[in-house]
Parts: sequence; structure tokens; C-alpha cells
Amino acid sequence: MAPRAGEEDALKPFLALSLLLFLSCARDTISREEWERMARENRVLYVRSLIAGETAKDAKGNRGRTYDRPAEEYVKAIDQAYARGDAREAHEIFEELGR
Repeated sequence: MAPRAGEEDALKPFLALSLLLFLSCARDTISREEWERMARENRVLYVRSLIAGETAKDAKGNRGRTYDRPAEEYVKAIDQAYARGDAREAHEIFEELGR
């Protein structure tokens, strides 16, 4: 039995949240080569998972960094760093962008 259109729409937020949760539990190291092969929407999702992890750490009192810009801005900054020849992993560049 196929799901009805309304049921599919109701599942989308759940699936997106599940994917975000999965990625936040996954490894947080992405090399320059992996980053450059990723589709833009996957880069944004990866950065959102990094932001979520940092937000959780901050809520526990483990960090003083704040990541209050949209994920797309962090993606752009990482892209620019790689365009300048930066060879660090994406999460290392991201960590520098926090306040």
C-alpha cells in the first residue's frame, strides 16, 4: 500500500531531522578532497551538523564559541579558504570561524 501525499509530506521533516541527527553522530572530519566532491546541499547539511554539535557543547558549558550565522555563510567561508589553498580539514576551518 503506497503512502498518501499528505503522509509523505508529514514524513519529510522527520526524515530530514533523522538525517541531521545521523550526521551529527557521524565523523566530523571531511578532507579538502571530500569537501570539493560534495554537492552544495550536502556541504550545508554537514555544516549544520557541526553547528548543532557546537550548540550542544555550548549548552553544556564546554565551549565559548558561537556560530550564529546561517550555515550557507560558513560553507562559503570554507569554500573561500580552499580556494586560497588551505589544506586543513573542513571542521578545522569551521572552528576558526566561531566567535
